[in-house]
Amino acid sequence: MAMNEILKKQIWRKLDALPEEKVYEVLDFIEFLSSEYGDRAAPEPPVFQKFAEGFQRQMRRSRIPATAMKETMKVLGRADRVLDSFRQAGREFLAELEAGRPEPPSPPDDEKPPESREVIVD
Repeated sequence: MAMNEILKKQIWRKLDALPEEKVYEVLDFIEFLSSEYGDRAAPEPPVFQKFAEGFQRQMRRSRIPATAMKETMKVLGRADRVLDSFRQAGREFLAELEAGRPEPPSPPDDEKPPESREVIVD
């Protein structure tokens, strides 16, 4: 059963007010509830998200301070956004190829290429 938007916003607002280390406790509790009472499996996250979650889990097991984890996860979040922009550019490129968009026209044959110049450095 999907959660309604009002409930999602309420939970998000309450989570946002908690300190970082308490948010991890909430995550642990959600994972426990999901394993005990979940009627379906959570959807599989994208590859980079799965990597980041595993990395975060390993840092928590190593008892890395929450502030250090927060900064590390910010860096991973930025990397994920960069990868998303590359994925989007790739999708756009493939869409253009599938649409048969022509390549830019070649310069006319009567135009001469610029003369090459030799640069001498003393």
